Amino acid sequence: MKHAVLLALLALTCTVQAQTTYRWVDNEGKVHYTDRAPLPGEARNVEQKRSALLGADQTASYALRKAMADYPVTLYTQTTCGDVCNDGRDHLTRRGIPFSSKTISSEADAAALRTLVGEGALVVPVLQVGSKATKGYLSSDWDSLLDAAGYPKASAQPGAAR
Repeated sequence: MKHAVLLALLALTCTVQAQTTYRWVDNEGKVHYTDRAPLPGEARNVEQKRSALLGADQTASYALRKAMADYPVTLYTQTTCGDVCNDGRDHLTRRGIPFSSKTISSEADAAALRTLVGEGALVVPVLQVGSKATKGYLSSDWDSLLDAAGYPKASAQPGAAR
């Protein structure tokens, strides 16, 4: 019975090894910290711990978490933007890209956005990936920025549309 429970626990944890740390005590009483569960019969007092450094999204792949940390994504829109901003937002959602959204609603907001994308007429939406940005919505341009930053090409989010 003990081995069956341990095997079930081992099978359950295999899918999240990269996001989990195990603390366990071997048969000689030594404490181990690893990213892999010990083999059945090899340990006692096995504790599974999730890293607080991963944030709230424990299910994101390593590539997605790395891209999010190195190249955060921000979508700039205006209330009058309409379908083109909705298309851009939908594009990010379909691809499973976590992003923050900022609505340009004042002259100060517009001035800050011009600093990011250059002077001239404000064209929204603006997609910022890390320190790079592109004006307007063109899916190929957006995908190029996201690909260069290391974001996965297809959604890695559970239950997300692909």
